[in-house]
Amino acid sequence: MRWTDILEQSLHNLFRRRLRTLLTMLGVVIGTAAIIVTLSLGAGAEKAQMDALESTTNLKLIEVSPYYGSSLAGDQGKRVTRITDSVISDIRAMQGVDAVTPMVTVMLGAQAVVKTGDYENSTTLLAVLPADFAKIQPLKSGEYFTGRTDRMEFIMSEVALLDFVKPDEDYEWIDAYSILQSGGQLPLPPISWYSSRYSMALRWEDWDNYMQNNYEPEIREMDFKAQLTGIIEADPNDWRFSYYAIVNLSWLKKIYRENRDFFKSQGFELNGYDTVYVLADTVDNVENVIKQLNDYGLQYSSPMETVALMKKQIAMMQGFLGFIGAISMLVAALSIANTMMMSIYERTREIGVMKVLGCTLGNIRALFLTEAAYIGLFGGGAGLILSLLLSYALNNVEALQNVVSSVLSGAEMFTAGGKTSIISPQLAWGTWLFVVAVSVISGLYPARRAMKLSSLAAIRSAE
Repeated sequence: MRWTDILEQSLHNLFRRRLRTLLTMLGVVIGTAAIIVTLSLGAGAEKAQMDALESTTNLKLIEVSPYYGSSLAGDQGKRVTRITDSVISDIRAMQGVDAVTPMVTVMLGAQAVVKTGDYENSTTLLAVLPADFAKIQPLKSGEYFTGRTDRMEFIMSEVALLDFVKPDEDYEWIDAYSILQSGGQLPLPPISWYSSRYSMALRWEDWDNYMQNNYEPEIREMDFKAQLTGIIEADPNDWRFSYYAIVNLSWLKKIYRENRDFFKSQGFELNGYDTVYVLADTVDNVENVIKQLNDYGLQYSSPMETVALMKKQIAMMQGFLGFIGAISMLVAALSIANTMMMSIYERTREIGVMKVLGCTLGNIRALFLTEAAYIGLFGGGAGLILSLLLSYALNNVEALQNVVSSVLSGAEMFTAGGKTSIISPQLAWGTWLFVVAVSVISGLYPARRAMKLSSLAAIRSAE
């Protein structure tokens, strides 16, 4: 028999018993839809979680610190206990690193006060490397530092700008978070941010002569020229840089050298970095950068650790959902095998005649396997169409989304403004091919039974 004859005859044989064939295909449709839809729910959950993380976190950003832990007995690995400029240079040379900047928080006994006109802002200085920090944090307006060290160039977020107040007036607290969450605009003070003249004072209490000053400390200040160069947009999901005056690390080093004794008296020393931000060039390279940092002997923290945990949880959920779908497909496979066995018993004489007429065992086997493949092909195709319709409903009908969230006890997985169900081309085509393969496998035993039938016995038993 030619292949065309086998294909035609197999299709004809299937529809000789239309009702039984359709019922068998229905099982395949349900099994296919069960696999695709359940796995698509896991894909939707993963996409929703990733979108939520990406909207609140820079996944390429790694926070690095010196190694503070103690080595295990016999562990001779490298441990970097102080991050210096030479360590920064080594990190910068690592493969996949796009930017590196120390994050030096200037914690003093003295108070840092930025002044312009009648307004003052009591703040904390955060020193960074401008070119690298620019890759980590974009500006809403203005520009990064020019590199001058004769004055304090600084940038601030809109949240920090709210703290410019007139010291002789009552302070009124503003709930910036609620305003931003509702989509409102922050009521910034009426200051010409880039054209105003600024200064920065380190203000502290001097108790050396308190007895001659009615037992009160003398308020002293060390003044520096200053200029606002850029503004960071307020982000209700990211408050890392919202409360600082961010300055050039080169400027901080300069004034530290010039006033070393003063800074030491205030409890601040600049002889290493406790926190360094490392930016990978791509999300895919984060793992490689982390490995290099670990081998170098540094401690680190990365949002990708959260991503890895999240993916592990979702993989467990997908495994459970896939198991449910697999059970449905197993039932469909048994139904296919049963249908094919019934077909053999009903077509015993026909099989005997075919053998007498010269059909080879390979032709007999191909005929029955093709019938099984047709069931998988048509049933899987219909199941794919049904899956797409169900996926559309899950993504657009709120009641169905609530049901899914309730059943899976994971409403937070589907609350990122994304899709509840995502059917990728790989999932759709892969499942369809899998269903066809399962159908063919289900027809192997019936095909072997048909091949083993004796020609004469088959003809006699049907007389």
